[in-house]
Amino acid sequence: MISDMKKHIILILVLGLVCSCKGFLEPLPNGSYNEDNYDEYPKIIRGYVEKAYDLLPAGYISTDYLGGDGLSDNMSWRSHTNALYKLATGSPSMSDYSFSTIYTRDYKGIYYCNLFLKDDIGRTTRYMVDAESNAKLQKALQGDAYALRAWYLYDLLKFFGGRSTDGQMMGVPIFTEPIDPADADLSQVSRATYQECVEQILRDCDSAYVNLPLGNRDFLRENEMIPVLGAVRYRRFDGAGMLALKACVLLTWASPAFNPYDDVSRWDAAAKAAKAAIDYKLNVEGASSVNGGFDPTASFLWKNPNTSEAYCISQITNNSTYENNFYPQGFGGSGNYGPTQELVDAFGMSNGYPIDHPESGYNPADPYKDRDPRFYANIFHNGSMVVRNTNVSDVMYVFDTSEGGKDAPGLVNTSPTGYYIKKFVHLGWNKNDNKVETAQACIMYWRWTQMLLCFAEAANQVVGPLESSTYGMSAKDALAYIRNRPLENGSAGVGAAGDPYLDAMAVAGAEEFEKLVKNEWRVETCFEGFRFHNIRRWAKSVDEINQDLHRIKVVKENGIVKYEKVRLESRKYPSLWLPLPYMEVRRAPLMAQNEGWESWK
Repeated sequence: MISDMKKHIILILVLGLVCSCKGFLEPLPNGSYNEDNYDEYPKIIRGYVEKAYDLLPAGYISTDYLGGDGLSDNMSWRSHTNALYKLATGSPSMSDYSFSTIYTRDYKGIYYCNLFLKDDIGRTTRYMVDAESNAKLQKALQGDAYALRAWYLYDLLKFFGGRSTDGQMMGVPIFTEPIDPADADLSQVSRATYQECVEQILRDCDSAYVNLPLGNRDFLRENEMIPVLGAVRYRRFDGAGMLALKACVLLTWASPAFNPYDDVSRWDAAAKAAKAAIDYKLNVEGASSVNGGFDPTASFLWKNPNTSEAYCISQITNNSTYENNFYPQGFGGSGNYGPTQELVDAFGMSNGYPIDHPESGYNPADPYKDRDPRFYANIFHNGSMVVRNTNVSDVMYVFDTSEGGKDAPGLVNTSPTGYYIKKFVHLGWNKNDNKVETAQACIMYWRWTQMLLCFAEAANQVVGPLESSTYGMSAKDALAYIRNRPLENGSAGVGAAGDPYLDAMAVAGAEEFEKLVKNEWRVETCFEGFRFHNIRRWAKSVDEINQDLHRIKVVKENGIVKYEKVRLESRKYPSLWLPLPYMEVRRAPLMAQNEGWESWK
């Protein structure tokens, strides 16, 4: 029998003969491996990055995403015991604060990134026998660690950044060393300023960008045979994603809530970052005729994780989560969420005009006729049909939200508003089928539409809607891409045959155009979690977000259907800012709580 020690010696000799690479078995910086565990170190160290990826959210039904719409004026919950519902309606609980889990998760992700980055251990560890493959993998993993750390810090800043009780605009604690907040002594830890957090995120984005491949697509690496880049990295961050992340953080930093002196240079930086991400799609992916290349005039498929609309996506799921939560009991669901009348009214008409415009043609007695095709793609209303694969002869369900109808508000497992979410739903799903059909789904952390919205908002603040020479595109051009694009079901975009409303708003100037941009943010990204963060960054006082919300009451009388808006609830926040978790402030007494939450400390 050959002893374990001799086996290791033989393995060392064989590897030395195969690759003759100096330093393959040089001690790690901590010098802690031995003959029993040295060959596990590459897995452990690479595992830090894998663990950080595993912590990323993977579905829109989460506190991070759909929860953000529920906290805004876009949506409400069927259950009034839901912790987020209580937060939104003015009765939050310190012991049942949903965002505590985000705080813990994000710092755990940063901890794993810092373990990988410390003393350059991840960059110098040997993972593969082939030297060229190993060098490319080392560099990509290094980029992953910086990218993930940037993402997690931005996520923390997005939720917890704000004006503290001492009047300063603060962020969150910054850790660049491997400190696990769950176990560490935090008695001397304090919050970094908001600007310091922004600067740290931008540094990490830049460090990630120089290490990551620009895009995780095989056709971008046609002449490379190295099996560590390209599509094998799909579902991981890439350089283009870092351009998108920079645009997001810079846009928030430029917004009124975080930019009280209206520093135009911040808007300019956001516009440039968004345009860099846009140019990647147009000039890099868009330059390829290979399958997977980008076409800005093509429709966008939510159920296609390989869509070129996305910059970076989450892990892919394949289950019935959306259908079970969005559909009413009558079609096998729980009716847990309901779009508000305010969101429904934000969708304009098929001619591009908002419903309150004299040119719109809107008829309150027939409110769902000739609406913006994006309305039909995102929301089920009274009379909507669930049609398998757009085949009108295969109607599986018809919504009846009228008083006494099977899907009306107030019944068991029905929406509280009389509307149901259609976005993300797989229309081939039917719980009554012998074999229930599901479809792939994922989160798109950044996508083409989002970058166009970022650019349109920021560029409009700097040069107005029409000027194009400064950035190589005008703010109006960016919105035209969005409004002209056909939908997944084949419907033409609102601007496909001309867009007089877009033209009029652009001519009207920056202030009027800004209103259109904000509405496009709302209808294009509904249920993706943007709305709550957007209305807070746009607001200058909490009164701007504390509004009454409404549902629809549908009554049938003598064959005539009548529609009535009914008050549903109100948003009641004490502050524009969310509180830091109570227990975290207790553990770190030097951390000042956010304004409006003085009792949470």
